[in-house]
Amino acid sequence: MALPSIATPEFITKIPSTGQEIRYRPFLVKEEKILLMALEGKDSNEIMLSVQNVLKNCILSEDVSVNKLATFDIEYLFLKLRSKSVGEVIKIKVNHANDSECKYATEVDINIDKINVEGDIKDGKLMLTDKVGLKLRYPTMEDLKGISIDDAESMFKMVRKCIEFIFDEDNVYSDFTEKELSDWIDSLNQTQFAKITQFFEGMPKLSHKIDWECKSCGKNDSVTVEGLQGFFI
Repeated sequence: MALPSIATPEFITKIPSTGQEIRYRPFLVKEEKILLMALEGKDSNEIMLSVQNVLKNCILSEDVSVNKLATFDIEYLFLKLRSKSVGEVIKIKVNHANDSECKYATEVDINIDKINVEGDIKDGKLMLTDKVGLKLRYPTMEDLKGISIDDAESMFKMVRKCIEFIFDEDNVYSDFTEKELSDWIDSLNQTQFAKITQFFEGMPKLSHKIDWECKSCGKNDSVTVEGLQGFFI
């Protein structure tokens, strides 16, 4: 005899970068297992891959490609998913700054429904000269695999991946080889390349300021938590 089925509720939210309205369901036990196994491994790439896979399962709108979503879209949508699946309140431990004599970690509650993507979402079009510009997109989780913010070559690699097209007064150039694009980037001066890196440095992100009182020393303090792993792990 078949066991009884249990209806799963549906919810609606919007993708931050596009404003597109999507439908999603809470994650189930099978998806929670995926997340727990990734957390146990403590590998950041595995954790983010698991988050992507869970979103693919739980987003019901067919016209959404999770692999093409910006990193802050993934982070925001997962928090919305987590809120409807487990509860809107999470507990994290916060500490004073490293120079503080008090090293006590205070546990605080955060309502994740109040956490938003902070920062301006830009269209990515930049003019490098009066006549030449380019169109950038925000990086996806796939783009950031193996990328280190302290490694110059990693930055060049990410820039190459995120250039959608180059344009001038007469043409739009999108059909170029990786070598042609690399050589073109190498031909930029420092001011021009800085305009590109500033686009990524100013990328929107999950951010939430927490005001708290230390349970050990009684001091009032605040900390800003950023990025999905700050809330999730």
